[in-house]
This record gives sequence, structure tokens and C-alpha cells, in this order.
Amino acid sequence: MKDNPYLLFNNEILDRRADLRDHWEVDSCVKKNDGLNIIFFEGAPLLSTQNEQSNLAYLFYNHWLLKYANLSIFLGLYKGRRLYAHDLFRKGKGTGNKNTKEYFEEKIQKDPSMVRSYFGNLRTDLTNIPEDDSTLAGTGRALIEWNLNNIHCSRCGLSLILLNYGWEKRCENCNKNYFPRIDPVVIILITSGNKTLLGRSHQFPEKLYSCLAGFIEPGETIEMAAKREIQEEVGLKISNIEFVANQPWPFPSSLMIGLKANTDEQSLNINHKELEDAVWIRKKELQYLLEGKYKHMQAARPGTIARHLLESWVRGTI
Repeated sequence: MKDNPYLLFNNEILDRRADLRDHWEVDSCVKKNDGLNIIFFEGAPLLSTQNEQSNLAYLFYNHWLLKYANLSIFLGLYKGRRLYAHDLFRKGKGTGNKNTKEYFEEKIQKDPSMVRSYFGNLRTDLTNIPEDDSTLAGTGRALIEWNLNNIHCSRCGLSLILLNYGWEKRCENCNKNYFPRIDPVVIILITSGNKTLLGRSHQFPEKLYSCLAGFIEPGETIEMAAKREIQEEVGLKISNIEFVANQPWPFPSSLMIGLKANTDEQSLNINHKELEDAVWIRKKELQYLLEGKYKHMQAARPGTIARHLLESWVRGTI
């Protein structure tokens, strides 16, 4: 375990500057080369590797890759410089008959300045890039996916126009405005004495166990959602619900709300439509699990809020 549990996507390093989202203001700065650009292809950020360390690849305004961008978003100011996220064409535009990803990868490898660049998987590479980069990549990815998933008006079906450089859309027919949304999720560390409950979802990677979680439904408070989810998934009644931490999660756009709760019950009634498995584990056993000493189980990855909750409980800080 790390000495201090950390959370990815949580660094407060981006000055969002909503007052600079006007298209004319942003475009005039782009032409002055006053900014940095990060690139995404199918949700994967462009990374560069030096000395076995992966970082976001920051490109200047005249880089050849930018001519393939089908969507550009002004993220804000990073270290005083304007930062833009761009999504590349996903369906072969300008790439001839080649597979689009292969086309970009081939051109990147032929560029002497980019031979160590590649499109990384933000989920699997998230612990290999600096924390600042994970925050910027997470913000860029979430906004790109929101834009690409909101093309038509939900009221009349006509195409939406882009406003505020990627932070708003509008239907010119019925004048309905759209803004980036987030989906709030409760994730709960449940304890009973010196034991905590770990669950395994059907879609988890092999051997992975984590804290139980679920989406907040309309009309619910955070506490109500936590109680309902745990009752639905394992049949337990929880109490003493406390907020611990939260984390934006750009897959595609959740806000993970980390909680700690207690229960006097230990008999589980697992809802197998929701969970593949759930087990109680003692604090010492959890420490071994976090240290990677169990071959049959794996804990949530470092940088996730589930890992943060588990490590904090083992240390006695929550």
C-alpha cells in the first residue's frame, strides 16, 4: 500500500474559466498559439513515454494531428495556459481505406517527434500517468463523450448546435438547452466489527473484489440510496452512514460518493442478478489482499475511491 491513499482525477489543477468559453475569445487565442492540446481517439488519450513513464502528449496548435479533429473543447487554464481537448474522426474520414486507428498509429510512428507516442487506455493506464494528467484526461474524456452522445434534441429529434466551446448545446428548433451531466453513484465501505464486506460484480475483471456501489435514483438522498443498494444487493440494513470522499469517474461521467457505514448483521442474502459474489473479510486479511498476497482475489486498483476507502479503513483513519 502507498503511504498516503490517493484519488485519480481529483487534483484541483484546472482553472475552468467559464468566462473564456466564448468561441471568438477562444479561437483568437488558438490562432496566437497560446495553448496546449490533448488528443483522444475513441476515448483513448494520446500518451508519450519517456524513461518508462507515460504522460499526456501536449501538442501545439499547428500539429498535423489536429486537422483530423471532429470535436474541440476548451477545458480551461492549466498552469496559466489554455488547454483544449480534441476528438479525432472515428470513421475513416481522410484516412483512405485503412482502419482509422491503424492509420493514425502508423502516421504517429512515422513522425520522428512521436515515435514513443500511443493511444492509451485510460482505465488500465491510469496508475501509470501523473496525477495531474489523469485529472485533465478524465475531464477531457467525459466532455467528449457527452458531446458525442448528445447529437440530437430529445424533444424534437433535430440536430443540436455546439455552444460555449463544448460545454453547452442547443436545439434551434425548440430552443431547449443541454449541459454536461453527471451520474451520482454511492460506493460504501460496510463494516461489522473487525470485518468489511467486499463484493464482486458480474462485469468485474477476473478475481477483482471491491466495495458495493450503485446509482442514486430520482427522489433519493445519498443516505437513502446507500441503504437501498445494500438492502437490494446483500439484504443488510446499514446505519451510521458517513461521507468520506468523492471522485469524478469519466466512464463515462459518474461522480463516485464514498461512504462508510456499519451493520449489526453478517448473514448475506446475495442478489445474484446484481452480484456474482460477496464476502466478509477481516481487517488483517484485507491488508494482505491490498498488498497483493492473495492469488485468488484482487482488490480495487490504486487511485480508485474503493481502494481509498479500503486502505483508509486498514490504517484506522476512517
